Parts: sequence; C-alpha cells; structure tokens
Amino acid sequence: MKLTTCLTLLAFILNVQYISAFSLFDFFSDLFYREIPTYKFTYFDIKLRGEFIRFILSYSGAKFDDNRVKPEDWISLKPKTPFGQLPVLEIKKGSQVVEISQSQAIARYLANEFGLNGRNNIENALIDMCGAQMADLFNSYANIIDRLLKNGNGFLVGKKLSWADIYLSQLTDFLGNKKEELLSKFQLINTLDKKIRSIPRISNWIQKRPKTDF
Repeated sequence: MKLTTCLTLLAFILNVQYISAFSLFDFFSDLFYREIPTYKFTYFDIKLRGEFIRFILSYSGAKFDDNRVKPEDWISLKPKTPFGQLPVLEIKKGSQVVEISQSQAIARYLANEFGLNGRNNIENALIDMCGAQMADLFNSYANIIDRLLKNGNGFLVGKKLSWADIYLSQLTDFLGNKKEELLSKFQLINTLDKKIRSIPRISNWIQKRPKTDF
C-alpha cells in the first residue's frame, strides 16, 4: 500500500474518531444541561374553564405557578394575552417563553407532555371529540358521556386515563350540592370521578387549592 494511501486512511480514521468523540460530548452535554420547563398558569380565582388544567398539572407532578387574576387587574392584563382572554399557560424553557391560550389547546399540549393522550391518532381524535362535547356540558350531555364510558373500559377513550377523563371529573364540580344525587344516575361517571380524585397528586391539589364558590 502506498504511503499516501496509508496516510489518507489514517487521517480518515482519526477524523471519524474526532467527530464521534465530540458527538458523544455534545449528546451528554445536552442531556446534562437540558432545561426543565417551568409553568405559569394564569386564570381567574375560580374553577370554571381553568380548574381541569390545574388538575392535569397537579397529576403530572410538575411544579407550576397558579397565577390567579383579580378582577381589578384584568383590564391591564387583557391586552397582553394572546387572544385577550384567559386561561393562558406560560411555558418557560431557558430563554424561550411561549404562551398558549384556549383551555383545550393547553390540555392537548400537556397531554402530549405527560402521557394523557391516546395510543394512536384515532384515540386522540376521539379524546378531542369528547373534550369538545364536554365544553357544552352545561347543556347536559351526561347521557351521551355515559354511553361513551361504556365503550371504553371505564375511561372515555381506550384503556387508559386521558385529559378528557380529567376534564369530565372536574366538570362535576359544577353540580354543586346536587352532585351526589345527580351522579347516582350515572354510575360510570361517578366511578370515574372518584377514581380520578383519589389519584394522590390530584387529591393533594384539591385539599390545598384556594376555596372558591365556582
């Protein structure tokens, strides 16, 4: 083998080793210095469309700033929000800050982050369908939800907990003093609600959250 060929081959080997070494260094550096996102959830000092997001964040175990806006502060804050409304989830990762508005968009983002979505695109679509339907729960769709539960092994979709299940559980708060009486007619919803509220992190959130009328 010619000397020039040997030198070329040696240079190639050394170059590959050099690149590999630095690639491994970059990989482990990224792993070591990976930023953990922080969350700030901004909503009024009420449950309504914000509480199930607090449930999801509590379920995840992620630390979050529960920022509750007073009515007198809303006028000045409103122009600073993405669509002039609440809730808003602020995600900060290093120097990057992103704000997401709309409660169900927030829920879907967090579901992807914390494993509360479906196992495939079909299940994700069904979960979104249930979420959209429950947005009108004030018009009483409990019988439809009950049918959906019967098809899903105790959950709205598939065989595992999703953000839509948490959404349904939290919405039962609006039944007020009539909750026990009304849910007695929908045992599957009642069972799911109790199951979710017995999850330690969610149960802990319910115990420590500020007391509000609605």
